[in-house]
Amino acid sequence: MQNEPDAAVNRALEQEWYKQLFGVRRSVRYHSYRRQFYLGAQALTSFLIIVLGSGSAMVLFSELDAGWFKILAPMAITVLAALSLVYGLTAKAALHNDLYRRFVDLERDFTKSACEDKQLRRLADRRLEIELDEPAIYQALNRHCHNELLRSEGRFELTERLQVQHRLFKDILRFDNLPVTQRRAVQGSIQA
Repeated sequence: MQNEPDAAVNRALEQEWYKQLFGVRRSVRYHSYRRQFYLGAQALTSFLIIVLGSGSAMVLFSELDAGWFKILAPMAITVLAALSLVYGLTAKAALHNDLYRRFVDLERDFTKSACEDKQLRRLADRRLEIELDEPAIYQALNRHCHNELLRSEGRFELTERLQVQHRLFKDILRFDNLPVTQRRAVQGSIQA
């Protein structure tokens, strides 16, 4: 039978292990969402460029009087191509894909490792190394991933409310000053 101090140390270690693993799993979800957002934005941009380019070519080689379309379509193509290039949609998708994979590998190592202090320190250090390469976090999306993970664990009482504008623009705006919400249950909250 374990004495009380050893049991308390083990509980603390298990709680910290869970917090770290929870944070890694949330990061996996977060980077999956970011990757999908950038891939979708790149696909939409490419689609619009192709449609507008085809329309411009059709107008150019036909005898239609397209009026403003002759001017606006090439301008729109130029703006879309420039935004895609300057904003680096493909590069950002690749970055988040890399971060996603690294966090998945870290999660795999967490699930394979024994819950020991030395292992925890090693894995937490790896997490910090990965986080060095992360761009600024989209706070509403991060909270959405946090809630999604809690719901997947059946811990609905710990989810945090997101306002409508935060849910709608979570992939577009960072919301750096996202207000702290009142958790539905204060005890047992997770901050990883």
